This record gives sequence, C-alpha cells and structure tokens, in this order.
Amino acid sequence: MDTIQSPQETEERWPTTPSAILIMGKRQGTKRENRQLWGRAAMAAALWYSAPAPKPYILFVAADIHGPHNTPDGQVVKSLLVEKFGISADFVIIRPRSLCTLIETRAARAVCRAHNVTHIFALTHLYHAPRAQRYLDEVFPNAAVIPVHPEILAEISFPPAYADLLPEIQQMVQDSQPGRLDLWREYLVEGLLNLAHTVDPRGRFERRLARLLRPGAYHHSVRQVK
Repeated sequence: MDTIQSPQETEERWPTTPSAILIMGKRQGTKRENRQLWGRAAMAAALWYSAPAPKPYILFVAADIHGPHNTPDGQVVKSLLVEKFGISADFVIIRPRSLCTLIETRAARAVCRAHNVTHIFALTHLYHAPRAQRYLDEVFPNAAVIPVHPEILAEISFPPAYADLLPEIQQMVQDSQPGRLDLWREYLVEGLLNLAHTVDPRGRFERRLARLLRPGAYHHSVRQVK
C-alpha cells in the first residue's frame, strides 16, 4: 500500500510504465475564486515538467461548476494546463464524472484502466490528503497522494528550460492555501466524512450529500467540457 509522499520520493521512482497525475476536484461553494483548484493545477504542471519520459497523463474527473456563468471546473483546468503552462493537450484527460471524492477515485480508476495506467499520483491539499489516500487505496494498488503546499513544491526538481513558469506556479500554490478558519472547517468536514465512510463504505451518504449540494452540476459540466 502506498502512502502520502513527497515529490522527491516520487521523482526517485517515476514508473517506466504509463502513469498519471490526478488533480482532485474542489467545490468552492459561494466563493468567487477557485484558488485551491488553481493551486492543484499549478502543482500538476510542476510535477509534469519534472517527470522523465514517458510523460504522465494529467487527469481531472470532477464535475463541479463555478462562478456566475457556471463554468465547468474541467474547462478551467484544461485551460490552465494547456494555455497557461504549455502542456500538450494530448496529455490532458478531462472526464467530468464525479461530485465527491469517493466517486472521483472510482472514476479515476476507470480512466486509468482505459489508458493502461499503472501508477497514479493524486494532488490535493493537506487537510484532504488522508481521506483521498484512504479512498485510493481501496481501488488502486499503486496510488500515492502528494499534498499541494509551498514546502512540497520546493522539493520538486524543476527543469531550468522552463524556469520562467516557476514563479507563477509558486504564487498559485501559495495563494491556494486555506486560511485558518477555512482550514478548521475543512478538517471538521474531513473528520465527519471519514467517519461516515467507516460506517457506510459504499458511500451512499457521501453520494447523496454531493447531489444535494451540487444539483445539476454533473449534467451541466458534461455538456460543456469537450
């Protein structure tokens, strides 16, 4: 069973078989800016550039929407990776299928099987990392979570040829860190969802809660993300 790990450990054992970086989704509620998701996308770009050949895929399977125009988060992630960070669209896989972490890990497994991916590295923030690792361990034998944090980013060996991208990546990761009150709320939610999963490992409660909190998000996102 793999565990939460640092980028240095990841770089030392990048697999020679197809691998993937999973950007985990983040519901922002009524907030105007989706900073945590931006930080996760920036961290994915840093990892992708640091990875040797064969380059990993970058996956995003969350179906959240955000902002006054209900923009699918998958659309935002693809734009950041391809247009801002210059990653070839051939490596970016957007499949909006999930509205909660439980389904997200299952959907990621299905995409990985379709692309013969043998290893997955999931990116999320520290408060969410233990539950994400728990869910991944249930369905994927070679999965590890890498927390999105400035100190973790500093451990990545970023290639000098793309050094001009690094300052913006660093700023986006820094800006994505939740404040004290947000962090307290996030840890509380994580504790409750972890407890719920212990009682209900099939995730019926979590799935119903996601549908309640995100009415229509899945179908809207699927229609708009290409």
